[in-house]
Amino acid sequence: MTLGQFRTRWGYTLFWGGWLRMVMSVWRTASLLLLLAAPAFAMEPNGMSRQVVPIPEAGPPAVTSLAPGGQTPAAYAARQPWRSAGNGTDICDRRVCEPDGCSMFLHKLAVPPMPGRPDWFVAGRITCHVPPHPYWYGDAAVVGLHRSTPRASVPIAALDGADQMVLNADQAFPDFRAGGMARLGRMFTPQWGIEYSYLGTSAWNGEAAVRDNTANAQGGLGNLFSPFGEFGANPVLGFDYNDFVSIRGRSRIDSHELSLRQRLAMPPEPLQVSIFYGLRHIYLDEQFGYYSESQVPLPGGASQSVDVRAKNELFGVQLGTLLELHVDPRWWIDARLAAGLYGNRATQTTVYAQTGGLPGQNLLTSSNEHGTVGAEVSLAGAYAVLQNLTVRFGYHFLWLDRVALAAENLETNPVLLQNGPAQLDVAGTIMYHGPFLGATMTW
Repeated sequence: MTLGQFRTRWGYTLFWGGWLRMVMSVWRTASLLLLLAAPAFAMEPNGMSRQVVPIPEAGPPAVTSLAPGGQTPAAYAARQPWRSAGNGTDICDRRVCEPDGCSMFLHKLAVPPMPGRPDWFVAGRITCHVPPHPYWYGDAAVVGLHRSTPRASVPIAALDGADQMVLNADQAFPDFRAGGMARLGRMFTPQWGIEYSYLGTSAWNGEAAVRDNTANAQGGLGNLFSPFGEFGANPVLGFDYNDFVSIRGRSRIDSHELSLRQRLAMPPEPLQVSIFYGLRHIYLDEQFGYYSESQVPLPGGASQSVDVRAKNELFGVQLGTLLELHVDPRWWIDARLAAGLYGNRATQTTVYAQTGGLPGQNLLTSSNEHGTVGAEVSLAGAYAVLQNLTVRFGYHFLWLDRVALAAENLETNPVLLQNGPAQLDVAGTIMYHGPFLGATMTW
């Protein structure tokens, strides 16, 4: 096969994945435009326009405790006439006037609104009822993710036999990689909103190598054995008795999600709950490279080069919930839980080249479509710096099952590697997890 033919065949294998990425790019752009345009079509509950009217003078029974600033509840309420006519929604600080309508816990947590902007509120802040106006919220965070797989220690090279492994696949992937999380949402009514979320990282890139110059039984130097010969159990000349073995890895993940948010109508207790119904696209792309040099078969020796690329295009539905537990006017804990069912178009492409006794090269590719499941958990503590600005810090988990991983698709049968057919392993499981620090703003 000529180099030109090799590149042409490689281009064909990438065409389908490139087309899918183009479609997903259009989908993401349309989702963002929908998010920005939706406020123009949003209606208040019951089709009524928002209208602010004073609270009638005949109010609830007076309470003995003082409102923020040492004022009486009546005086404080007179400065906060925020009731939406017809739908009964009130700003959070109305609990100062009506403690019987809220728990004593919330009554003690009442804090005054932002000076000059009494209609602003703490992002995620617990309320007696609901904010009386639509609002935007945005979240951005830096995250450091660790890539973990149950089969991370896929053995690659052993010294003198299978009892002494000196190189494993996980050594080709660094422990942590920086990434980012972003979220943009719009609450159109007290109960309903729409939200777009992104999670992604820069690529994991790493490499590792071992060398051995001890004399072997074939008259050369090197006793590094490979999985192609079962680590010395059935050694294959050209693949085993190596004096040098190296590996390299690359992995990247990008996730986009568009969700409908429903804030549950709950009593004004410390725990508040929202439900998310969404669509999600996840792109997982991995590469794994293997290279070895052997002085046998004599006289010239041999080298082996295997490059594997595994791609996963996941698209499906997801259901999630957000739990907010308030413990202080400015502090609270939130937990975001989600689970999804996705269709996965997985593709594995292997480029193989050999020098030595039987020089040659080969291109193997295989793909299929199957179901994949995933789960996501985010635990965070939040502190309200301002009523519309919150700092968040916590830990994030993303778990995917039944995906194709590059290191697990390394073909270790020399006959299949040289002649095919290509094999695709989609039994991989992977988890990304790590700490994050970010901020949330409402407007």
